[in-house]
Amino acid sequence: MFSIIRNLFAPPSIAIDLGTANTRVYACELREFKEERSQVRHVQPEGVSSESSDHYVDYLNSKLVSAPLRGGVIVDVNNAINLLKPLLKGAHRGFRQPVSLACAPTDTSEKERKLLSEAVIHAGARHVAIIPEVWAAAIGAGLDVSHPAAQLLIDIGEGVTDLAVIRDGRLVFTSAIRTACSDLQKEIRNAIIARHKVCPFPDEVERLTHEVRTMAQPDPRPDSILTVRGMDIIKRREITVEVPDREITAAMAPVIQKILRMIEFTFNRLPEQVACELCESGICLTGGGSCITGMDTLIEGRTNLPVKIAQDPIHSVINGAIQTLEYWKGKERWWENIAWPRLAA
Repeated sequence: MFSIIRNLFAPPSIAIDLGTANTRVYACELREFKEERSQVRHVQPEGVSSESSDHYVDYLNSKLVSAPLRGGVIVDVNNAINLLKPLLKGAHRGFRQPVSLACAPTDTSEKERKLLSEAVIHAGARHVAIIPEVWAAAIGAGLDVSHPAAQLLIDIGEGVTDLAVIRDGRLVFTSAIRTACSDLQKEIRNAIIARHKVCPFPDEVERLTHEVRTMAQPDPRPDSILTVRGMDIIKRREITVEVPDREITAAMAPVIQKILRMIEFTFNRLPEQVACELCESGICLTGGGSCITGMDTLIEGRTNLPVKIAQDPIHSVINGAIQTLEYWKGKERWWENIAWPRLAA
């Protein structure tokens, strides 16, 4: 009976993955999951439903939004609060403010984590505990983080590529770079605008990032032509253009190489014993970047380690945060027991 009463009066708990591209919130008590674009719209068009919206309207509306995150961290705390408020409002019932478990890249500074905590609290949470995204991603990917042998996880998100070696329930080595999928998409968009005077639609840019496979497995055939829809920046109308795939590959190459160099450099710095253990366990890949065709092949080529992609790579972080929250659920003031770990450089 005491346990039932304690649960009734315990504050609700939520898990948050505040990402550069998408924000995901899970309400533990309600078993509800929400996912929204990490954008704040300043002007809501009247008389235009989402069903009737076309690409031209979407293009115009895209100029009236703010992105409060860049490189995996908050750069605009006020709009981050505006983004989180409606998500947290529907994540609990009653008058008690929820406690939150949030995630952040391993290279975040104390100031950046403080901004994250501030945004979540001002959005409606009572307490906030923050854990590394790679730790949550490892749990969400199904890795046994308590295993005595070293395991390597690479999370290629929208704004940051995060890498960690996990052993005996600890992050024994970490490395991160604020270069990821958003940089790939930016280079593709800029290349098409410069060459064809067309701004491709966001969904088209995301589709084109998958052409990285031409870097992993060169196509012996002549250049294939890709059809791309976008806005003619001069005539201001929707148009379809034909783009050689080599233009997409050339635009992506510097960003891909920067990510691969970071991974290779980090792997070469690992102690010999850790590197030997990783030869057995290999690399687990999560995040949106793992969905790019050929990314696993490119990483294998740089590290000579087997690479496996998590079963649900895009949701590995939030799934791991949910599992962590479920583990701590019911424990007295659990958020006070979670501290940001001292991470290896």
